[in-house]
Amino acid sequence: MSLGPDAVRVVPAGSHLPADVTDLVAAWAPGRRWFPGGLTGRPTPWLEVTVDGSPDVVLALLRMADTVLQVPLVVTPAGRDEHAAPGYIGTAAGVAVHDGGVHPAAWAALLHAAGVAAPDLTGGHAIAGEQSNTSVVLPAVRPDGAPHGAMLKILRTVAGGDHPDVTVPQALTAAGFAGTPRFLGAVEAALPGSAPAHLAVLAALVPDARDGFELACEHARRGEPMDALAAELGTVVAHLHAALRVALPTTATLDPTAFVAGLRTRASAAVEAAPAALEAHAGAVARVLDDLEARLAAVPLQRIHGDLHLGQALYGADGWQVLDFEGEPQRPVAERTAPDLPLRDVAGVLRSFGYAAAVGGAADPSWEARARQAFLAAYRAVDGDGGDGGGGDDGDGDAAPSDAAPSDAALSDAVLRALVLDKALYEVVYETRQRPHWVHIPLRAIEELLTDRTSR
Repeated sequence: MSLGPDAVRVVPAGSHLPADVTDLVAAWAPGRRWFPGGLTGRPTPWLEVTVDGSPDVVLALLRMADTVLQVPLVVTPAGRDEHAAPGYIGTAAGVAVHDGGVHPAAWAALLHAAGVAAPDLTGGHAIAGEQSNTSVVLPAVRPDGAPHGAMLKILRTVAGGDHPDVTVPQALTAAGFAGTPRFLGAVEAALPGSAPAHLAVLAALVPDARDGFELACEHARRGEPMDALAAELGTVVAHLHAALRVALPTTATLDPTAFVAGLRTRASAAVEAAPAALEAHAGAVARVLDDLEARLAAVPLQRIHGDLHLGQALYGADGWQVLDFEGEPQRPVAERTAPDLPLRDVAGVLRSFGYAAAVGGAADPSWEARARQAFLAAYRAVDGDGGDGGGGDDGDGDAAPSDAAPSDAALSDAVLRALVLDKALYEVVYETRQRPHWVHIPLRAIEELLTDRTSR
């Protein structure tokens, strides 16, 4: 669902916006939550995108290093009580400039470009606090397949070519998978020197939705078991992986040597970045990877979510829905969409239960372990081999050591343990840099992962 290519026009910066306006926006953008971390300085105006029938809306594309940022703007003559309109940025060159991410005029333009005529914006609102992108809840926008309304996601980081948050939901919807919000349409623009780029995606609204991480934290805080909900999520994730194998098939297989080498590189980088927390564990981490290297075979790969955790799932009236398939926006699209091990997604969810237990303040130390076990048991009951060769423990070091030749179950355990460890090492570095008071959360997981495994 989209308009013809002539409805979305791309022109050089300065064609619609005076230099004073683009300077204002370029100075404002770095302070926004969606502005990519690690980039410093001021972005440079590059292109301007307009939609037929929306003269006050300009989708400004800014460049910074190799990153392209989208800033939807609503520009109106100054002196019309501009401070009262949503998203007011400032006034320059005689016009008032507003952030289109929170402005109904920009929503209407993007919806029009996505093929929704005369949308009813009643009750529409941007989700507060979101990072990376801007999502808008539109309960009265109800195209076919959206009985409860729609969600418009404005992609803040833009790259030429297929965007996984468009192509993956589109493929899953076409395949009949019901565990992700139904794909309704997208906005695309032809950028010079690259393949067309997606600017926004429209999906069905999940009714009565609760953020999965917030829901888990609430259960932990109240001392309520998460086991049943965790098991339901495990079932959905297993069906998601099965659907991805059908909807986006691949014949790729794992290169065991390269895979373990990548884990070793990331582990070494983590120890170097956070030596005070991790140096004492370096030897045990190396032994876990040695064990994996001895077991690993050239197992099949497939498309996966790639950044799965409880915050990437909603629990609503129809159960769990998995969303946000874009991965890390600053990584190249080719890396984000490369076939991988489905157990990488499983590892992400297992670690997320650890964070929920800590942030929610679970009084019962078994709350996290029971949630993990329920999730993994349900996942494996559907998937059979866990995506990499069998059942076994939850990847956190609970299975008894065995000197026998590795079975499929043992291989699955070894792969999952290494991936959970890889995730926790990354978390230690992140927390050391961003939230030092949280570093104990992943550090405790690392210590548990390595307990009783250091001599193997």
